[in-house]
Amino acid sequence: SESVELAREVAPRATGIVNAVLRRLAREGPPPAPDPQADPMGWLSTVGSLPPWLAERWLARLGPETARARAAALLETPPVVYRRNPRTPDIEARLAAEGIVAEPMVVPGAWHLREGSIIRIAAEGIVYVQDQGSQMIAHLAARPRGRILDACAAPGGKSTLLSDLGPEAHVFAAELSSSRLAALAALVARWGAANVHPMGADARRLPLGRPMDAVLLDAPCSGLGTLGRHPDIRWRVGAADLGRQARRQRELLKGLAPLVAPGGTLVYATCSLEPEENDEIVDPFLEAHPEFTIAPRPGWADAFADGRFLRTRPERDGGDGFFAAPLLKLRR
Repeated sequence: SESVELAREVAPRATGIVNAVLRRLAREGPPPAPDPQADPMGWLSTVGSLPPWLAERWLARLGPETARARAAALLETPPVVYRRNPRTPDIEARLAAEGIVAEPMVVPGAWHLREGSIIRIAAEGIVYVQDQGSQMIAHLAARPRGRILDACAAPGGKSTLLSDLGPEAHVFAAELSSSRLAALAALVARWGAANVHPMGADARRLPLGRPMDAVLLDAPCSGLGTLGRHPDIRWRVGAADLGRQARRQRELLKGLAPLVAPGGTLVYATCSLEPEENDEIVDPFLEAHPEFTIAPRPGWADAFADGRFLRTRPERDGGDGFFAAPLLKLRR
């Protein structure tokens, strides 16, 4: 069979066991799924397709019902959410010509695609595919004018949205990776975002001259909130990775804090819902930096359900799981 031949290419000695497993499956069928009530751990690690370490931690932290709902939600095909390029003339007519049917979402400018394909018009810079939670994060850092730093900016979705929301602002989009910087610059050009300035550098060491009115740190993270979009992460990321990411996140947040002007905003965000990468980064930072406090929330009661930080939950909202902490630098 094809599976045996594939096994022969990568592990010739395993062909026998692969063949035996396939024959048994053909003869007996797959084993029954674990009962989610009697064996929640078994259900999460089989039907829920979670690695055991992640199933165990979700079960302990979320409880069986929420853990099961989250795992199931992250097995669903994520919704296609996009935003329009405000620079495109006659965009309504162009969308209609493409057969696009969409409905507006909670976040202003976010659209949920219901019918049609946006692949072609996305390539032309007419729309940009971006999860609603990701758009929420950009809104937290947006300013109608002034200076905004997007510290880990590739692939550029948040930078270009900051441009749309603040046409009189200057958005400095920093990215260390040369390949990712090239992709960022290409999107900025395609989008026509003339007030976005791609910069190939560590954002903490940019010669920016004076402090920023807003700094957005969409920190490198485990990506565990995006398992529906990137299912391979569940098998690439382990528990030890959370600690490694957290060390880097702490360094970035601490290094960017001095770049924020008094009265300005520092937004810390991840596409993870794990506490090591979120609350356990922000709360110690606030203790060590009394010049910062939690900024007033802009609405979105569900996303700010805990009253402090933004969290989008796949089992409640659909889409990806995001965290964001909008922090205000006090005037002294």
